[in-house]
Amino acid sequence: MRLIWADEAIESVDNTADYIEEYFGVERSIQFYDEVQSRADELETYPKLGPIDEDLAGGKYEYRSLGIGELSRLIYRIDGETIRILYLWNTRRDPLRLVKLFV
Repeated sequence: MRLIWADEAIESVDNTADYIEEYFGVERSIQFYDEVQSRADELETYPKLGPIDEDLAGGKYEYRSLGIGELSRLIYRIDGETIRILYLWNTRRDPLRLVKLFV
């Protein structure tokens, strides 16, 4: 399997890491990046590791989400032999905003 990161996914990861660095320090921000990369790498071997995302069910695509820490999840979909990482979602946000991004 091949991973492709959407620009929005990269931007949302970077924004979250910047927030973490500002409020919790550089070390915690680096740990966050490492966790994101580690979890994304797992998808290459186990693409269906993340469950189908209930908030996004019923649309054109089958979206999945993979937990990152306690408050984030990577939103992705599988297209043949490609895993498209689409967004890093903060679970404290209103899920209707997530639906508007993808449906």
